[in-house]
Amino acid sequence: MPHSPAVSFRPALLFGGLLMLALLAEYAVIQHPAFRLRPELPAAVALDLLVGIPLLFYFLVVRRYRLPATTVGAVFSAMLAVGFWLVPAGQQQYLQWGRHLLVLPEGLAVVMMAVNIRRLLRAYTQAAQHSADFLDNLHAAFTAVFQRPWAPLVSELAMFRYALLSWRARPEVQPGQQAFSTSRESGFRALLLAVAGVSVVEMVVAHLLLSRWNATAALVALLLSAYTLLFLLAHLRAVPLRPVLLDGGRLVVRTGFVWRLEVPAEAVLRLQLLQDTPTPRRHLLNLAKPLLTAPNVLLTFSQPVAVAGLYGLRRTVWQVALYVDDRAAFARQLQAATRAG
Repeated sequence: MPHSPAVSFRPALLFGGLLMLALLAEYAVIQHPAFRLRPELPAAVALDLLVGIPLLFYFLVVRRYRLPATTVGAVFSAMLAVGFWLVPAGQQQYLQWGRHLLVLPEGLAVVMMAVNIRRLLRAYTQAAQHSADFLDNLHAAFTAVFQRPWAPLVSELAMFRYALLSWRARPEVQPGQQAFSTSRESGFRALLLAVAGVSVVEMVVAHLLLSRWNATAALVALLLSAYTLLFLLAHLRAVPLRPVLLDGGRLVVRTGFVWRLEVPAEAVLRLQLLQDTPTPRRHLLNLAKPLLTAPNVLLTFSQPVAVAGLYGLRRTVWQVALYVDDRAAFARQLQAATRAG
């Protein structure tokens, strides 16, 4: 499957910056003594929150990333909640009107979600008939339904799937493909479990300390730590399920669900067996780093190749360093595939 086009985060970052400025401005207005005396000010704040910010989200984010229009309803709901939190109870009459409007977007969102989920499931099932790669099939399904791969959302879904729903899954290898494991001999599992254990201890300690200072900060820190732990768990499961593949004349290098490279075998100009980690340089990507181990193979390509990463990230490189458990067998099979090509 072709790699997804690079995703620009500028519109989302611009919206985030403007949102913060708008909320700070609204907060300053609400705190001004005139806010309780002039009825037009609560109306203006409600208009900004319930109309201005959702419109800003639509033009900067929804149209740019081709998201469903129903996502504006989620922003409207969030701004309504923010309004009830910021505006004093005596000036919430205009926000009360907004509460009645929630019924329409919520109903539309439910219908659209149900329709799109069925379409996504059908598209995923069709893609799975030709590939065992969960991420590829999910990208294909989103592209078929929304005309965009939605790489950030796919990455989030993949994280939850590998962390919570993959414990009985089989390696993503089709019949006829040669698979080379990357985690059996490297100590990857033990190292990652140690990192996860340390993260749990830090999460508990940080939560206890922050809860004495600020309950909201403690909750935010707890959620961020839980997210990190979920990511580590997903990575732990994804690495053994997504080995390096040789499929005839095609080489597929996968590092869990973090990086993916697919090239014709004949594009490999040179294969070197490594004893030490190569010196970092601009056009070299170390795919063994997420495995918490040193690479033992260096591939040099005849032309720049694109490596797809999480959340739509892309790197264009001439070389990749990777780790495979049986590098001798990998080198033999890759050289044979290169000669055959």
